[in-house]
Amino acid sequence: MKAIPLLAIGLVAAFAAAGCAGGESERSAMKSRTMVRASAAAYSVPDGVCDHTYEAFEVIAPTCTEQGYTVYVCTDCGASYTDDFTAAKGHTFRDIVMPPTCTHKGYTTHFCSVCGYEYSDTFVSEKGHSYTDEVAAPTCTAQGYTTHTCKTCGYSYQDSYVSALGHTYSEVVTEATCTEGGYTTYTCEVCGNVLISDYTEAPGHAYVTTVHPATCVSYGYTEHLCATCGDRYVTDYANALGHTFLDIVVEATEESVGYTRHLCIVCNYSYLSDFVTSGDNGYIVEEEPEPEHRHKYELHVQDFPEDKYFIALRVCSCGASNVGNLEIRLTNDAGETMQLFANEYGQVDYTALNGDWRVSIYDESGVMLKEFELSAGNAAEPPDDSNEPENPGGGEEPPNPDGGSGETPEEPAEGEGGSNTATILLIVFVLLVAGGIGAIIFLKKRKKKNQNE
Repeated sequence: MKAIPLLAIGLVAAFAAAGCAGGESERSAMKSRTMVRASAAAYSVPDGVCDHTYEAFEVIAPTCTEQGYTVYVCTDCGASYTDDFTAAKGHTFRDIVMPPTCTHKGYTTHFCSVCGYEYSDTFVSEKGHSYTDEVAAPTCTAQGYTTHTCKTCGYSYQDSYVSALGHTYSEVVTEATCTEGGYTTYTCEVCGNVLISDYTEAPGHAYVTTVHPATCVSYGYTEHLCATCGDRYVTDYANALGHTFLDIVVEATEESVGYTRHLCIVCNYSYLSDFVTSGDNGYIVEEEPEPEHRHKYELHVQDFPEDKYFIALRVCSCGASNVGNLEIRLTNDAGETMQLFANEYGQVDYTALNGDWRVSIYDESGVMLKEFELSAGNAAEPPDDSNEPENPGGGEEPPNPDGGSGETPEEPAEGEGGSNTATILLIVFVLLVAGGIGAIIFLKKRKKKNQNE
């Protein structure tokens, strides 16, 4: 309902603007007539001299309330007169009906759409408000009240206020711990409001001290354990005492190996040493120590032209591998140079290359390890993943950078992969044979030792 007066006001303003435009037109006409008179005065000559040659100078259209006419001006002396009068048009009214609201009277406004003249009549008394009531009950912190809202125009007001109820708290006590203080939590049973107060300080730990003496093989220490919460810390470390051995010599016989048993008289730990063969009357069998293995790496290179990458990996005869910081330089016939890098598996990707290149591989000290020719072909094409590559050897295939399997590698050149593989297999075979013999000897000795014990 509030929108109706606003609409009426907007229409009245629009018509007023139109009326102002009409009034401005009349003022412009009057100004023109004044200019005509001024022009006639400027061209006037003594009476009886000009024969007057009149022409229509300006036509003034009629308005709602004033008649129209034509101004004639003498082209020789500027004298003028008016003629050809036309009647005023009268107003062109538009009626705007404003219905009554709760607080304003209704009426009808008659508005001239040409000149903006208006007047109002047919007044109707205002309707008055039609209220609906809504009661808001009081809460713990807010007062209650009744809201009266007019269902016609939306006007509202409040009355019938009721005081707030206040909180109804229940208590939960949190006891203090060794490290954290205690407190009481108050929770309102009506609205859930929480209030924390009544703080108490933490009492601290109540430690019980226990001394753990050192043993032959373990440290001694003092343990501090809180009897309330179980918190623990350790102080006063003491070094292990070490064993106190009693050496017991067991003589060799014709059927058993002799040895010396070292028995700790404190903790009863023992171990054997000084083994001698039977009948040698104390001859010590010295087992030949196994030589410490030191890796000796040799660079192996294998090309996978269909996938456009090659492997440059340094491998030891024991099977250990290492990529290291290899420097890989490429040079073509045009003198262009490029540097590539191996990933953690030793793979070197050259999918971005084409044409023929000479590859030179250097170690960290700048020593050349390998040099070979590489044909990258034409522009790289994406690998075809639709067909699984075969692996005639049945061994483990080199990993691709994306974790998949590459195609079957070409056979290694003579003097490179083939001879190295044979050497590695021979070494592995010798080690297996030697290990088997050593295991048999060890088991025989162990059997005799168990019999003596």
